[in-house]
Amino acid sequence: MNDTHLLEGMTVILTGATGGIGRRIASVLADSGARLALADLERDAVEELTEELTAAGRSAIGDAFDAAKSDDFDAFHRRTRNELGEVDGLVNCAGHWQPKPFAEISPHDLTRMMTDNLTTAFVGCQSVVPAMIVRRRGSVVNFASTAGEYGSITPGAHYAAAKGAVIGLTKSLAREASPHNVRINAVSPGPIDTFALGAATPQQKADVGARTLFGRLGEPDEIAAGCVYLLSSMSSFVTGHILRINGGSLL
Repeated sequence: MNDTHLLEGMTVILTGATGGIGRRIASVLADSGARLALADLERDAVEELTEELTAAGRSAIGDAFDAAKSDDFDAFHRRTRNELGEVDGLVNCAGHWQPKPFAEISPHDLTRMMTDNLTTAFVGCQSVVPAMIVRRRGSVVNFASTAGEYGSITPGAHYAAAKGAVIGLTKSLAREASPHNVRINAVSPGPIDTFALGAATPQQKADVGARTLFGRLGEPDEIAAGCVYLLSSMSSFVTGHILRINGGSLL
């Protein structure tokens, strides 16, 4: 993606920043001019990504913490405001995927799936959105999934339930925040070529890609481009929207 400076001067918090999709989002947001506050669980990975961006002349800070914990998120929000300025954008990319047949899903599996996918987004919004409302400026991008819209093709009802809840959160919060000029949207990725498919054979990847109308897997850059659009002024009249970046799968 070309450096378009669509996010020039914006400060954006990105959770799940070191995952397969998260890293590309970080790079594309930085190329678009954003000052980045990067968060994930593994300190070494966060520090590596932060150093990589700053070495390229980008403005970035990072920290390792559990985005589902309100106190930790609030502390990172305060640090971001002190070091980078008021937060203009939030991308809740933190999440977890675990395929498992319904009968085998334990209470622990369900709790973890809800915590990693829904609670992280809820906590991030609760920390950041009130300050956006005061300033009457801001944009949030949550991460849904085709599983949350249509149900999981691969056994994973707990994942689909969590992502469906993210969609409900997105639409409900949009109703509250948008009258204050704060937009709340979500991206809903289809099958994307990341290391989450690392164990898949070439044939298995081809079979998954064949579910899309393009006959291929999506690329992380294509998800990142959707995030840039929803964060930028190009989508100034878009809120409560679930942006399907899925190649027409399940159309």
